[in-house]
Amino acid sequence: MLQQLRNVNFGKNCANATGSLGVGYTILSTSGTITTSRSTSDVYQLTSGSGIYAAYVSFPDNFRGQLLWDTGTTFPTASYATEQFNYEENNPNVDVTNQMVTQMSGTTSQLYDIQYGRWKIENDQMKFYKADNVTLVATFNLFDDLGAPSMDTVFERVKV
Repeated sequence: MLQQLRNVNFGKNCANATGSLGVGYTILSTSGTITTSRSTSDVYQLTSGSGIYAAYVSFPDNFRGQLLWDTGTTFPTASYATEQFNYEENNPNVDVTNQMVTQMSGTTSQLYDIQYGRWKIENDQMKFYKADNVTLVATFNLFDDLGAPSMDTVFERVKV
């Protein structure tokens, strides 16, 4: 579960409404069905008399839907506010994960090219090409077991 601080501003006309009959929230799926029942637990007013409320809300993994706030039964007329919650937008780890995937996809692409592209040994060097067999992606100097350049008795390769 991902827990985040969320808040709502009902204004001063809806101030000081905490507790079991006061401001609460319900978590709804994208179709509007209840995912998590209404809760007033841990809902607090930021500043007395402000009508601005907050709570740490626990969202299910990979949740997409909305948070529905209400003023409860403290006031003669109920007020509502809603905000969307999409896992991709609200998870602080999404950017980090996206960066990692981007880095990995570049590495995977390089591995693919070296595995499926042409390679060639010439003048004590091994050259690797992309899968198009034209674009050079890596060159290695080749050495024998004594460290001398070699293309016949290769013991080691060192990237140029």
